[in-house]
Amino acid sequence: MSDPLDTLHRISRRSIIRGGAALAVGAPLIGGLYPGLSNAASSKPTGEPIKLGWTGTGVCLISIPVAQEKGFFKKHGAHIEFVNFGSNFAAGVESVSSGKIDVFVNFILQYLKPLEQGVNVQFTGAVHGGCIRLLARSDSAETDYASLKGKAIGVRSIDSPGKQFLSVQLYKAGIDPQTEVEWKVYPTDLLGEAINKGEIQAAIDADPAIYLVLKNSKGRLTEIGGLHSGLYADLSCCAIGIRKEFIASRRGDAAAVTRALLEAAQWTHENPDEAAELFTSYSPVDRETLGEIIRSHTHHVNFPVGERFRQELRTYTEELKTVGIVRKRTDPHAFVQRITVDVLS
Repeated sequence: MSDPLDTLHRISRRSIIRGGAALAVGAPLIGGLYPGLSNAASSKPTGEPIKLGWTGTGVCLISIPVAQEKGFFKKHGAHIEFVNFGSNFAAGVESVSSGKIDVFVNFILQYLKPLEQGVNVQFTGAVHGGCIRLLARSDSAETDYASLKGKAIGVRSIDSPGKQFLSVQLYKAGIDPQTEVEWKVYPTDLLGEAINKGEIQAAIDADPAIYLVLKNSKGRLTEIGGLHSGLYADLSCCAIGIRKEFIASRRGDAAAVTRALLEAAQWTHENPDEAAELFTSYSPVDRETLGEIIRSHTHHVNFPVGERFRQELRTYTEELKTVGIVRKRTDPHAFVQRITVDVLS
């Protein structure tokens, strides 16, 4: 498979023209849903490169190649330079906080603790929801969060967004996530095998990897929780983070890249099969499966910063406080106000 960065840079003039035609169709809907996405901002893009962090294969980042391939970056005047920081979240946070990259799309749950600790990044919008899944055997007694007391749970890392999310759900179900379950770390592609062997009774992670575990189980595993149920079905899971210094000095560029990514997220929702076909150039996952994953995500949460998005962040902050990930003394209102900015108005 070719390098995703090379693929992103090899955009032909013909594909840009095709993208422009598609934008002409989609623009009225986007403008109607989100008036702030119009180009009537006081600050104009500079035309200087915007360094956008990119890992290459995560379907949660599909808005990035869609924005490039379909011409959304060009439409909004965002001149993008792609920087591959690897697949490690900590490396991404370090890169954006140090100025190696300007923009970084990732899980809100993973972002909040570094932001509380002072990482100099602000959210400007959200690109989708519903990408974390909790799996268990279809014929097992593990059917919900409360049934996991005393059980072993597989995660891909001890600080993964899936573990953070599930820790909160266990606490709300009356289970101490530190002492009343056992966390075991596995490569995501081995989580299904670990459940079948009885080494763990449940597993949680994000798409596309956890969806592949579920699909490849051929019915042996089932989804018993995650970001598709309860209040989480109406919350974002991945957001656009931009360096504060970049926003302060190049607000027009911050607005341009935010508009492009939000419009790309909406286009992905409206064109899941075409988006899946496009993303096969970046992902080892097949087109059919990518389409299934895209359809399963929620896209009514594709919002620029406003009161609704801030309320979502306050909800996540309150929940992470219950399990000690966010400090108990942190004021959610003041915190969320500090880590968000409306660059579109």
